[in-house]
Amino acid sequence: MRFIRGSALLGLAAFSIAASNVVGTAMAADYEVRQFGGGPAWFVYDEPVDVALHVLEPGDPKCHEIGEIILLFENRDQLRDGALIERAALTGMNRYAELCRSLGANPSNQRKISGFIVGMGEPDAQGRVMGDARILDAIVSSLTGTYRLTVRRNSVAATGADNGLAATLAERNRALAAQKAGREATSQTRDKDRSADVAAIRATYDTVLAESMANAQKPGLLGRLTGGERAALNGVWSSSKPECSKERVILFERDGAGTVEWWRASSEEIGLLPWRTGRWELRDGTIIMNFDHRVEYDRFRQDLRSGAVDETVQLDLKSVTDSELRLSATGGGISPEALFLGGAEKLFTRCPE
Repeated sequence: MRFIRGSALLGLAAFSIAASNVVGTAMAADYEVRQFGGGPAWFVYDEPVDVALHVLEPGDPKCHEIGEIILLFENRDQLRDGALIERAALTGMNRYAELCRSLGANPSNQRKISGFIVGMGEPDAQGRVMGDARILDAIVSSLTGTYRLTVRRNSVAATGADNGLAATLAERNRALAAQKAGREATSQTRDKDRSADVAAIRATYDTVLAESMANAQKPGLLGRLTGGERAALNGVWSSSKPECSKERVILFERDGAGTVEWWRASSEEIGLLPWRTGRWELRDGTIIMNFDHRVEYDRFRQDLRSGAVDETVQLDLKSVTDSELRLSATGGGISPEALFLGGAEKLFTRCPE
C-alpha cells in the first residue's frame, strides 16, 4: 500500500523528505517522516505493509537511537497471514540496516517488532505503540547473517484460534480427568492393600509386645532384695516417657536367662517392631547384650525384613533405681555401644506399665 493512504488513516500530517536532505547523508531509500509532539518521529517506508522506524532525534538521526520497527497493518486479516508478517518484518529489518549504514554505523543483529492496525489504534505522544493498540510483538534476529522472525504475541491470530484451542483444551482436560480417575482407583486399591498389610503386621507384633511387657514387670521389694541389681534391671525402658511410643528396651527373665528386646518404631504407621532381640547378662557391672535376630521395615520396598544377626554390645551399668537406668558405652570412638545408645551415655526412664 502507498503511505499516502496510510497517512489519511493516521489522521496526522506527514511530510515527505528525501533521505539526502537529512543532515546531508545519502540514504538508500526515501521515507516519509511522521513527527510526534514529544520530539521523536517515525521514518515510514512505503511497502505492501508500511514499515516505520522509531527515531529518537529525527533532525539528527543516529543508529543507536533508532528504536523498534513498527508494522502498519490495514486490516485484521493481514495479521492472520504469517508469511505476510514475516516479509514485512524482514523488510523493516532491511530498512533499519540500510539507514544505519547510510549513517556510517553498523546495525544491530536484533530488533524488536510491534504492529497495529491503522485507524484502530494510535501511538502515544512519544510515538510508542502501547496497550490494546499493540496487537503484535515479535523479534527479528540473526546470529548467522540470516534474519529470523520470532512472534511472541499476535492477539488477532490468537482470537481467531479460540474455537480450535477451546476444543483442544477440552479434549486434553477429558484425557487428564480420565488419567486422574485411573490413578485414584489404583491408589485406593493400593491403600487398601497397604492397610491390610499394616493390620497383619500389628496383629502379630502387638501380641508379642504385650507378652514381653507382661514378663518385664517391675520387681517388687522382695524381688529387689533377693535379686539385687539384676532384678532391678527388669522392666521396660526408654529415653523418656513420651519416647516410649517410639523406642523401648525390654529386659526380663525367661527360663532362667535374661532376654533383651530392643523395639523401635520404623514409622508412625507401622509402629514398634523388635529391631534387635537376644540375650543379656550382668557381669561385674557390665551389661552384655548378644543380639541374634532383627526385624525392620523397609520403607522403600514397604515390607518387613527379618533374619539372623550376630551383634554384641557391652554397656557399663552406671546406676539403676526404681525409675531410672543409666548406661554408658565401654568402647572408645564410634563403637557399637555408642551407636546403640545414640551417644557415649544414655539415661533411660521406666515406661508406664
